[in-house]
Amino acid sequence: MKTTVLLVLLIALALAAAWFVFSKPSYPLTQEDAKKYFIEDLSSKYPAADVREITEITSLTAQDGTPYFQLKARITNGLSTPCPERIHVYYDYPPKNFVAQPPEYITKGCKVCLNVDTCTLAFPEEAIIASHTYVGAEMVSQFVKDNSDAKASASFDGADTWTVKWSSASSGRDYTVEVSKSQNKILSVVSGQVVPIGGLPN
Repeated sequence: MKTTVLLVLLIALALAAAWFVFSKPSYPLTQEDAKKYFIEDLSSKYPAADVREITEITSLTAQDGTPYFQLKARITNGLSTPCPERIHVYYDYPPKNFVAQPPEYITKGCKVCLNVDTCTLAFPEEAIIASHTYVGAEMVSQFVKDNSDAKASASFDGADTWTVKWSSASSGRDYTVEVSKSQNKILSVVSGQVVPIGGLPN
């Protein structure tokens, strides 16, 4: 009986030691190791995402002198839809023995500027949502409601203006909406002719 128990304990210890050795990444760590591990994890957790990309990676050293990387990624679902959802995911590589930072929702439920005091439209997903939900974009809002195949794409001019282009194959119409990043408002709506917002010049 004692021999059986001892044998079981030895096998358990051997398995635990093997798991510890083989689950640890090889050193020295590289950014490519971290990126590969992170992308694989994101692919398994967000398989249907339109965009999975690492946006930041920082090399750090823990208090015990162990090197590791902190990574940040963008996950976008429904990129060209009227209500794209953007999530920021944070990760440590190798994983630490504490609760990971929860994902941060940048857009959700067709709303922008979640849990922030000052709203700035920093991302294309925010610009797309603003382009049909803000005051001054009523025509675009109706266009989106009338056309289930309405698709959007957003581009930034590098200064302060997002340009969101809307199209629908079934309607044959399109709209171009200019949205201010810092002023957080619609500047103009174009569909064959410019529709001034708030007294903008023709």
